[in-house]
Amino acid sequence: MIAQFLPQMAAALRPLKQYLRLIILPVLLLALALRLFQLDAQSLRGDEAATVLYSALPLSELWELARITDPHPPLYYALLHPWQAALGDGAWVMRFAGVLTSVLAVAALYRLANLTLRSVALSLLAALLLAVNPLQIWLAQDIRAYSLFTLLGLLSSWALWAALTKQIPDSRLQIPEHNSPLATRHSLPATRNPKSKMPGTAGQTLQNQKFIPWLIYVLLTVASLYTHYYTIFLIAFQGLFVLVNAKKFWAEKWPWLVAQLAIGLAIIPGLSLAYGFAGGEAGGGVAVIPLPEILQRAASALLTGFTLNSGWADALSLLLLPVWVAGAVALVRKKFTAGTFWLLFFAAPTLGVVVMSIDRPFFKERFLIQAQPAFLLLLAVGILSILELRITHYALRITHYALRIFAFLTLAMLLLANVIAIANYHTDPAYAKAPPWRLYHDYVQSKAQPGDVMLTNFPEASVSYYSPDGLPFYVVPAERDLSAAQLIEQTGQIASAYRRIWFLPLLNQGFDEHGEVLNWLDRHTDRIDQIFFPTYNLNLYLSPAAIDEQIIAQPAQFGHGIHLRGFQVLDKRGQSRLTPQADGSYLLTLKPEDRFTLSLYWQAGRPPAEPYTVFVHLVAADGFVRTSQDNPPVWGTYPVTDWSPGEQVVDKYTLVLPPGTPPGDHHLRLGWYQSASGQRAPLLSPPVAVDDFTLPVTVRVEPD
Repeated sequence: MIAQFLPQMAAALRPLKQYLRLIILPVLLLALALRLFQLDAQSLRGDEAATVLYSALPLSELWELARITDPHPPLYYALLHPWQAALGDGAWVMRFAGVLTSVLAVAALYRLANLTLRSVALSLLAALLLAVNPLQIWLAQDIRAYSLFTLLGLLSSWALWAALTKQIPDSRLQIPEHNSPLATRHSLPATRNPKSKMPGTAGQTLQNQKFIPWLIYVLLTVASLYTHYYTIFLIAFQGLFVLVNAKKFWAEKWPWLVAQLAIGLAIIPGLSLAYGFAGGEAGGGVAVIPLPEILQRAASALLTGFTLNSGWADALSLLLLPVWVAGAVALVRKKFTAGTFWLLFFAAPTLGVVVMSIDRPFFKERFLIQAQPAFLLLLAVGILSILELRITHYALRITHYALRIFAFLTLAMLLLANVIAIANYHTDPAYAKAPPWRLYHDYVQSKAQPGDVMLTNFPEASVSYYSPDGLPFYVVPAERDLSAAQLIEQTGQIASAYRRIWFLPLLNQGFDEHGEVLNWLDRHTDRIDQIFFPTYNLNLYLSPAAIDEQIIAQPAQFGHGIHLRGFQVLDKRGQSRLTPQADGSYLLTLKPEDRFTLSLYWQAGRPPAEPYTVFVHLVAADGFVRTSQDNPPVWGTYPVTDWSPGEQVVDKYTLVLPPGTPPGDHHLRLGWYQSASGQRAPLLSPPVAVDDFTLPVTVRVEPD
């Protein structure tokens, strides 16, 4: 009875297959939802911010930008220029352009797969894998050209297939689709002969229409090349495909040759740009990666992006490798023309990227993006091929079911890995695409005062993009390989023009890699706050002019040639915490476990030949040292032997009252001693016979 029921059920469901293609709508909605989710949650990374800045430039400057400054062709910037002018440069709006092109790429893969393989089920599975792929989602939420690069590669290849097979966009030429991706060998879609006689002017119209796909192919391919130079590998795939199937496409040899000539002529102006891209580190890498690691990272990225634990990604790659190979072999064997199309679509761009990266700093996973649709389609073919196996021999029936279970499990594992990778991207800071630059912006924006300036020591485009509105912003150095003297001079000029300096230190090779800007600020301005964020910290300094406004003058000359100009105890805004008293002294009221930072302002006369250490003691009324701090100047980073005559140095000491400190008044004593021998430097002025100096500050400890 069951044997009779199953064929009847299959016959009843067969008419429903026509509705299978409607599933592409929820697949596209899923792709859109995944790409829109938390679209602007992460801060723009440097390349994204650079894209925003470049896209705002006049169109006339973009070619020169690509020739001199940026290693990428200018088309994407030109396309974003009116988009940005109309909608603004917010992160969500700018990233949404990539979301649109990425979703269109999913639709293009579905249509191209259906066109070449005549299988709705296979096309849907390939589109689904592309829709949920973490690398595609990551790059869709990135203000770079990679999603457009993927889309143009699919559209260019679609146009080439249509041109070669004479599939003219006319409803009278549509043919029924078959659902098996492996139905016949060496099969091409059946089309009517465009030279057949047709009544009236229809034949002439059809004859003219066959050149439209060739024109579209040329335009799309040239557009792809001016989007990314690795389109050259796409052109290589397309040429190899035509040559491998030369017998089938012999009738189209002249249109194809003319199209290649037109593409060659159109890209001549961009050859100089491409040469600059290939001639240096602009290819995208920062280090030379060994070939085995390149292959491992490529396989992981194609399947799960780069936001999954490498161990799990490698294991999944090894598990799916035989499935992918089975799909490629089966497709080439059963449908040679379509099989070579998709296999070369994957192989030529992938091998091109790998070969370009051997012993050169060129590899990045995102460069594989144009080959990824073909890779996922071949994987889909492998999965469906295993599911469609028909083993009738009783002895091998267990193998038949085992293979089907294996296919389902591998597909489920891949989808689960993609879900985990996407979750990591959105929730795990270790996989964040950029430091939280927006946090820096929001903090400074909320705390900034008139007379503030923002400074960094690396030309990071994201910092510029997120610099607070209305706050002057400088980069020192703005160009590579400036001398230390030049860095110090530029930093001093900026510091002298403002009251407070917000400084974001970024140590990068070729710029301020030795921290000269940070060192100068720590030594000559007063760091009143240090805010720790993920990845980087943010420092706030009082400028030398602001120090002179706040300083409590208290001159004292020590015997080793260092002069105390004065002191201050400041809060994190740069305001004094000391209360003036009637007798000319100052009061600081604290409780046990409170802390305060004493700023000492020194000036060098004749710097000593021996290194000296500063001591600061908080002394109770009975002479007991309650707490202290000893170290060479500027947190031990700037020995007095390196000071220059007349140089003014800021030196800071943070003291913490011990728990249980009894109420009472305390005083601050300070001085110097030789670091090696411990011998103190005598105090020369005021003229007292002591070797330390008591500041006119009463630190009053109140009950807790």
